[in-house]
Amino acid sequence: MQPTPSPLDQLADIHLPDTVSWWPLAPGWWALLALLVIAVIAFFVWRHKTRQNSYRLHAQQQLDKIYASYQHDENAATLLHEVSVLLRRTALTAYPNSFSASIKGQAWLDWLDSVCPIDTKHPQRRFNSPCGEQLLTASYQKKPSVDATALYNLCGYWLAQHRNQHQKLPLTKTTASTAEANHV
Repeated sequence: MQPTPSPLDQLADIHLPDTVSWWPLAPGWWALLALLVIAVIAFFVWRHKTRQNSYRLHAQQQLDKIYASYQHDENAATLLHEVSVLLRRTALTAYPNSFSASIKGQAWLDWLDSVCPIDTKHPQRRFNSPCGEQLLTASYQKKPSVDATALYNLCGYWLAQHRNQHQKLPLTKTTASTAEANHV
């Protein structure tokens, strides 16, 4: 009698499937890779803009210190001098190649207004207004009277909203008509 073969001997070897290759990636990995690239680009753009505008933060902090000092000792002449110096330093930082520190008088106020968009909620918030003209007139008076809060708000608005050499001013009616007149 022949021995019966064992049923285990009749089984075939187990063949494992091929290992999953790394390439091509599944769609989920492509989406994750795209999000990672977008996040890295967004980080570098944010960092560049933050560094590019860090002078604004420092200038605003300095303006706050100047205003706090004025509220403490109420020396209007010092306030006017320090605000004027701060605005010139900020202008030199924002426009290192095109701003002339020797600009004075009404031309200085015109330049400050030209690089800052008009505040539609407060159109009187300009340096060519009685508030801004205090920088020119009051600094030569023996005991100047200054609307310090309005000047602080005006300078704070300018520091936050002026356009630097890397930014463009929004097109206004004045610049649009000038552009049309110059178009040949």
